Amino acid sequence: MKTLLLASAVSLCALGASAPAFAQKEAMVMFYQMQMAPSVCRWTNAAATTRLDATIAAQEQGLRVSATERATMRREAEADLRADPSTCAADGMLRMMYDEAAK
Repeated sequence: MKTLLLASAVSLCALGASAPAFAQKEAMVMFYQMQMAPSVCRWTNAAATTRLDATIAAQEQGLRVSATERATMRREAEADLRADPSTCAADGMLRMMYDEAAK
């Protein structure tokens, strides 16, 4: 009985730990949007993405993002950018976040 109770507690802890990891991976979509925004939004005066690329690579490694997950999230990020043209506004939130991340 104690073994069964311990196994149940361990499995609940494992499930609880995976939810935040999933949420963190889903938050990567925002980083991918910032990374591809200069080309999708045609920002000609945007800073290079070098620093942002390094941040994304570190996040991917820390979260153990697979190639499949990366491709899926990048497609989602691009679709989100193309779906709402106001997202690409030069004075919008995405541009402000990009400029800060690229510093």
